[in-house]
Order: sequence, then structure tokens, then C-alpha cells
Amino acid sequence: MKTFHFFLIWVFGFFVLLSFDLFMEGIVFSRLEWNGTTKNDWFFALWWGIVAIWFLYGIKILHEKMKNK
Repeated sequence: MKTFHFFLIWVFGFFVLLSFDLFMEGIVFSRLEWNGTTKNDWFFALWWGIVAIWFLYGIKILHEKMKNK
């Protein structure tokens, strides 16, 4: 896969993660009445962990692709 295409997919992944977070906060947690409580802390810890893994994975792959050019 070309570097630019990978970069676009990587950035699109951040938008997907953000959209999922907004869906959970706006619809799911409001219906469960978890907003403003500690009941949703596990979700945010997991979500930030996935965001960090996605970021590190993308940086690693982009670095390798740029080094091989």
C-alpha cells in the first residue's frame, strides 16, 4: 500500500474512533444515565488505550514506509 493511502486510512481511523466515542457519550451513556458518573470510566480508559495503540501503530508503519523510500 502506498504511504499516502495508508496515511489517509490512518487519519480516517481517528475519525471513526471519535465518532464511536461521541455515539457512546451522546446516546448510550445518556440512556443508561451514566453521564457525570464513574460508571463509564472503564470505557474511557479502554477508548484512550485503543487511540494510543492506533497512534503508535500508525507512526511505526509510516516511519518504516518513509525509511524504505
